Amino acid sequence: MPRHQWIDSNARLADAAERWNGIIGLDTEFQRTDTFYPIPGLYQLVADTEIWLIDPLAIDDWSPLMRVLEDPATVKIMHSCSEDLELIAHHLRVRPANLFDTQVAYAFVSEQLSISYANLVKALLGLLLSKHQVRSDWLRRPLSDAQISYACEDVASLPAVHRLLSGELEARGRWNWFREDMALREAAPAIDPDRYYKGVKGAWRLNGVQLGALKALCAWRERQAMTEDRPRNRVVWDEHLLHFARPAKLTMALIEARLPRGLARRYGEALIDVHGAGRASPVEAALPRPLSGGQGALLKQLRAVGLDRAADLGMAPELLARRRDLEACLRHYALTGELSATYQGWRGALVGTEFATILDAQAP
Repeated sequence: MPRHQWIDSNARLADAAERWNGIIGLDTEFQRTDTFYPIPGLYQLVADTEIWLIDPLAIDDWSPLMRVLEDPATVKIMHSCSEDLELIAHHLRVRPANLFDTQVAYAFVSEQLSISYANLVKALLGLLLSKHQVRSDWLRRPLSDAQISYACEDVASLPAVHRLLSGELEARGRWNWFREDMALREAAPAIDPDRYYKGVKGAWRLNGVQLGALKALCAWRERQAMTEDRPRNRVVWDEHLLHFARPAKLTMALIEARLPRGLARRYGEALIDVHGAGRASPVEAALPRPLSGGQGALLKQLRAVGLDRAADLGMAPELLARRRDLEACLRHYALTGELSATYQGWRGALVGTEFATILDAQAP
């Protein structure tokens, strides 16, 4: 079993945190089967070659770790950190500063965006990691030797990977590009229940009054799921909310025709009330329609430019040519005559001029 320190008390956490400064690696293990929020099962932290495993089931004063995470002078190395950040935001109520996501960093110096941590360690260090504990129960105690070995492996190589990738980013003149993207990740806003409706499939077909109902229904469902700490699909599915948003009057009969009997009884009256309130506050701005044929052609041109530039630079194509980014840029340019925020900054320096030339073709 790898050498590590097990942190299972407030005092041990406070003592260990005194040694966490400069550069640390961080990972989390959690469960999220029947809950809205992830349940923390373990925090793993590495500094130089020392590893600490922190037990969330035994600690109630997290302030020492919170201070480290919020300290902009301390680099936090993580891999594919979005789910970890969601856990930290809910559990610790903090937003880590000075992030270094090794998956994102590798995308700037290779053509792979979504490489796994095990494959990254193999590619950069030639080490083989075991991944057989991914689905294990991280809330049971004591953890097995296999779980502990896996947890240690998941952070042990982070400092070495960070050194290699930092050197590559500097050598290729892409450090500032990477830091620009990391700053956006650090400042990303929390999910807003009042904006959820915009992502519901098919919502663009609704008129303003129906959108008002859908917006209210989605916001209610999100907050209900959060309050009950249940997966949103254990409350009401998106497709049901879309169906309920269409009629001028929502009735119990319509609800019972769609929802299981237990859910209809539990949430029916609330859905009816929310539906009525939402229709009384129509959404004025229509949601974007699917791209027209002409817009689709422009999108292909943008993508071709992004793909060619990424290939020339030997970097992941998604950094310059991800479809949702390109589509958002196309729509933004049609409204404002300017590139979207994504394609300003370092991306603008690489593809901005060509993008603007292409998008000028859609002007009336």
